[in-house]
Amino acid sequence: MKRIEVVDALRGFSLFGIFMANLLIFQFGLTGHLYIEHYHLDAINKGIYHFIKILFEGSFMPIFAILFGFSLDKLYQSMKTKQVKHPRVKLLRRALFLMLIGSLHAYFIWEGDILFGYAISMLVVIPFISLKSRFFKWVTIIGFVFILAISIISLFDSSEPFLNEGDKATYVHEIKSMFSEGSYWDIRNVDEQIEDPMLLEMKNELGDAMGWFFIFIIFMEVPYFTLGICLSRYKWFEKSIRETRFSKLFIYLIPVSLVGKSSYLWISNENISESLATTFSIVLAIGFICLFKYLYQTYQDNIIFRGFENLGKMSLSMYMMQSVIGTLILYSYGLGLFGKNILVLTFLSFVLIYILQMVLASWYQKYLRYGPLEYILRMFTYWKIKIAKGR
Repeated sequence: MKRIEVVDALRGFSLFGIFMANLLIFQFGLTGHLYIEHYHLDAINKGIYHFIKILFEGSFMPIFAILFGFSLDKLYQSMKTKQVKHPRVKLLRRALFLMLIGSLHAYFIWEGDILFGYAISMLVVIPFISLKSRFFKWVTIIGFVFILAISIISLFDSSEPFLNEGDKATYVHEIKSMFSEGSYWDIRNVDEQIEDPMLLEMKNELGDAMGWFFIFIIFMEVPYFTLGICLSRYKWFEKSIRETRFSKLFIYLIPVSLVGKSSYLWISNENISESLATTFSIVLAIGFICLFKYLYQTYQDNIIFRGFENLGKMSLSMYMMQSVIGTLILYSYGLGLFGKNILVLTFLSFVLIYILQMVLASWYQKYLRYGPLEYILRMFTYWKIKIAKGR
């Protein structure tokens, strides 16, 4: 399969956005970062928090998911061209391996894993991968209309908040102590010792339907995968940005999307601000894809894009590395900086770490074709121990 360089570069760039968004979770907790007022940040650090939340949170994981779907279809089409036997079986093995990696990642390294959910979405999509482009186009349209409908319905939720500010403050105090002072296994089993207020609120609202809710959340990722498949089938990345009618529109909508995502700062109604954030996160993600494609096609020879490409080619390995580094910096078994009023410093540190990852990936790619986890993933996909890996 001939690699599409702009896709590799975009994948590398999306890892930057994911790393920045994950910084809030590394530093304040999976749920704790939603209660930022109880960390008592000063004005500068609170400004960095809002900058990350508006620019990065919720708008780069969709890009990663879209590229997962794109690569899945490209791999399937490549297998068909090469007349590889049982291509769907190989793709299923790939998804199962990613599920395994995601489970180990979530249990032993970091609870904010995205790979397990992506693997589930792959398992949903793979049985239909041989269907025509029109099928995926309509699944994508219906899927995003459904997401928009859910956002609109949430505007009419008039239920009273289940948690008060005292509950949130207590939770933040407990997880700050746990993640900055607890042992490795204390942190890994934190849910058994500290009740997550978000889960309590969901249990209060959903009752016995909690399990179905989590399945529903996973299936919400499927439209991003099918959108990626559509981009593959219609060869969108191979075309000039000037040939695609709606690309400029989404680029122009980037400022509007940023204003929409910032609505929680100036709209007191949480239902409205959350609905706007959900909608404009998707629009912003598509806008970023279009803008990146335009910049790549305009300044393709720039060394920064080479770094994005090299990092994108080993995105799985680099994503795992980010989790290891992030937890070692913030959690107690590392530097123990969790919850501290130093977000501006950790933000700059994460930017530097990402740049070092680009340098490392560029050096590594001179000698080896696949990253460590990428190599193992290919072994499981093709069920072969020896996969050509040298340059």
